[in-house]
Amino acid sequence: MVCSISCTLLQQYTPKYFDVKQGNYLSECEINRICLGMTKFDVSSSIGAPTLQGLLEPNIWYYIFYHRTGNKIIKHQILALKFDINDVLVTINKEVIV
Repeated sequence: MVCSISCTLLQQYTPKYFDVKQGNYLSECEINRICLGMTKFDVSSSIGAPTLQGLLEPNIWYYIFYHRTGNKIIKHQILALKFDINDVLVTINKEVIV
């Protein structure tokens, strides 16, 4: 009887994990649409607005995607774009964690 009560209590307090997707996933085709020399307007027209902009350096745009199932990360993608003072794209940095 004690085991069934303690097992029931344990099941009630076991964390539940959900399928979580945050941000917008960018395919290779979409990423290949952007190239050095494009303006901020050109980039946002091609792949949309960034997920966030750098707080200390507003000329860095971040496109972030995160997919988790249960407690396992399925895919994590970060695309960081750096613009110069004239709003021209000078650096593209892509990181994908699978």
